Amino acid sequence: MTDQLKLSEKPIIGAYLAVMVVLELVEIYARLETLASFIRIMVLGLPVLALPQLKLREYYLLGVSFVLAVFVWRADGDTWQTLLTGLDRSAYLASFMMLMALLREGAITSPSVQVLGTYLTLQPPKRRFLALFSGSHFFSVLINLGAVSLLTPFIQRGVRGDAPLDAPLDEVQQIRERRQLAAVHRGFCWFLVWAPTAVTQAVLPGLLTDIDAARLMALGFCMALVMLAVGWLEDTLVWVKTGQRLRASGLVQVAQPPPLPKSAALSLAIVCIALIGITFVAKGLGEVTIVSGVMLAAPLVVIVWVWAQGSATEHGPIARYRQIALVSMPGFMREVVFIACAGFIGTTGAFLVPADQLADLVQAWAMPGWVFMLGLSVLVLIAGHVALSPITMAVFLGSVVAQMPSVPVDITLCALAIAAGTAISSLGAPFASAVLMLSKASGHATTTLTWSWNGLYTLLSVVALGALYIVYTALGV
Repeated sequence: MTDQLKLSEKPIIGAYLAVMVVLELVEIYARLETLASFIRIMVLGLPVLALPQLKLREYYLLGVSFVLAVFVWRADGDTWQTLLTGLDRSAYLASFMMLMALLREGAITSPSVQVLGTYLTLQPPKRRFLALFSGSHFFSVLINLGAVSLLTPFIQRGVRGDAPLDAPLDEVQQIRERRQLAAVHRGFCWFLVWAPTAVTQAVLPGLLTDIDAARLMALGFCMALVMLAVGWLEDTLVWVKTGQRLRASGLVQVAQPPPLPKSAALSLAIVCIALIGITFVAKGLGEVTIVSGVMLAAPLVVIVWVWAQGSATEHGPIARYRQIALVSMPGFMREVVFIACAGFIGTTGAFLVPADQLADLVQAWAMPGWVFMLGLSVLVLIAGHVALSPITMAVFLGSVVAQMPSVPVDITLCALAIAAGTAISSLGAPFASAVLMLSKASGHATTTLTWSWNGLYTLLSVVALGALYIVYTALGV
């Protein structure tokens, strides 16, 4: 198929995705169940529409989805409803992914984002890890995976200058690039445990209906702060002697931090406040979850954000809206199919697992609550090493836990443990989406980014999770 034909199809795909997202939002807020069947049909049409863009990963997931659907159909129980639930979850996650991608489209053309991104990468060594971890974390709340692809070019431009990606680097350049990319990677991963714009927060409350969403966010945010401290300590201790040697040799000069770009920071703060405000208004008026509130808030914020940017450009905001809807959004079709498959695989796979027997086994072992939580987290990490994505495992484990008649800890802590599993899997497993995107943006192998650069930190994170789970369960928070 020619590139020209692909370009001609983009408006059709963009219109299809827009209709699907609008219908999903209408169903969520108006509770029009009659739309569900039509939305399911549209979900089934996604891989057909995306066929020219699909690669081995998507074909593999579609094959697994088909096999699981056959097994579910032939199993005992409410098989038809399970298949419909799988499609409903696929539609919800696909819509969530597209709406969060809109925030990325608002950010990539924002002068404020570019100014702040550059500011973060110009911090002196003692501040750099904290700045990049925190900055990546903050940008991830706004633009999800886009934070990784946004900050990576800033880092490499600062390290390499105008040199190409395959140009050899001296020792100082290698260390600077490694430490900065690792900080960005870690900052992204730990936003998954608490932020309402993270896909984990879209998945888990829908699976585990008794979750206290505010408590989940609070405990997850505390966890992210702990992991920031662990990451900073690991980064400092690993490189302290190397830094002393390089400074003594005169190869490294102590730089002064640049001034904070207050105007850019204020602009992004206004965007964040608007996103949070509209989210909670939508949540209260629509009586929906926080994540569903974010799904409605995102397009409203982006409309105004792009208008504010586009009114000062040559082509104007209307041209930018058309470009987002008819060109940019169709470019996410692979990710949309991926996340839809993840929702379906997790749901149908969990149906085939004997949840009652698992619950009996946990009780027979008298498993402490913190051990059960750590087991959930580690399972996601292990699965990530055999090409099962963190989000697929999150849906699967969330569905299994929901079916178990009893668990050693309350449901909110179970959800936190699964979300933490997606974070450590995204850190240490070479098949996670964040790792694949960072590898593509930076030119470094996925095994380098995970096992080499983040192997020790991943192990320390598992230990820190165990300690946190002991504290959380002991305090009964």
